[in-house]
Amino acid sequence: MTRLLVSVRDVDEARVVLRAGVHLIDVKEPMRGSLGRADRAVVEEVVALVGKAAPVSMALGELVVDGRLTAGAAPAGVSYVKLGLASAADQPDWPERWRRAVEPAGGVGVVAVIYADWRTARAPRPDRLLEEASRLGCRVVLIDTFEKSAGNLLAHWPMDELSAFVAGIRRRAMLVVLAGSLDEEAIDRVLGLAPDYIAVRGAVCRGGREGPVEFRRVCKLLRQVSCNG
Repeated sequence: MTRLLVSVRDVDEARVVLRAGVHLIDVKEPMRGSLGRADRAVVEEVVALVGKAAPVSMALGELVVDGRLTAGAAPAGVSYVKLGLASAADQPDWPERWRRAVEPAGGVGVVAVIYADWRTARAPRPDRLLEEASRLGCRVVLIDTFEKSAGNLLAHWPMDELSAFVAGIRRRAMLVVLAGSLDEEAIDRVLGLAPDYIAVRGAVCRGGREGPVEFRRVCKLLRQVSCNG
C-alpha cells in the first residue's frame, strides 16, 4: 500500500497533518532549499507532539554545504534522516564524506536522496548514488527534484526511465519514496509504480511550498493515495 508523507515546517503544521492522519511526517524548512534543515527546536517540538502516532523524518540539508552535520545529530524520536548530495559530484571523495556523515545514525534510518535533475544539482549520477547507498545500508531511497521551479519529477524522468529505476531500488530491498513537486495528475501517474510513499509539500500548501499547509488539501491527497495506491 502506498502511503502519504507530508513535509511540515513547524509544530502548527504538524498538528494539521496529524489530525488528517498522514502516514509519515517530515520536518524541513522550505525557504532553505529542497532539503532545508529546520531548527533543532522545531524538530523536537514536532516529535513531542506526534509521539508514537506516526514516524517523523527530518531533512539535514546538503552534505557539501552542511557537511558538519551528521545523521547522529537527529533528536531522539526521529525515525529517518535525509542528507542531500547536491554539488557532491564536484568532490571526488563524496562517497567517503557521505559514509562519515551517515555512520553515526545508530538506529535512525538513513534516506538516500536521488535528484531527478541531478545535472542541475551537480549531484552524483543516480545509478552511482544508488550503488553507494546500497553499500552503506540505506533503508530508503527518495527520488526528488532539487530545483523546485524547473518542473516536477516527471519533467526530468520519463515514466519508463523512472519505472526501471524504481525496479532497481526494489531489487535492493529498499523502500521507495517519490517526490518532486508532484501535483494530483502526476501523483495519479506515479501511483502505478506502487511506491511505498508519495511525499509532498507544495501540493498541500496554500500559495506554494512556502505557504501554510491546509487540512482540506491534505485530506484530499490522502483519499487519492488511498483509492489508487
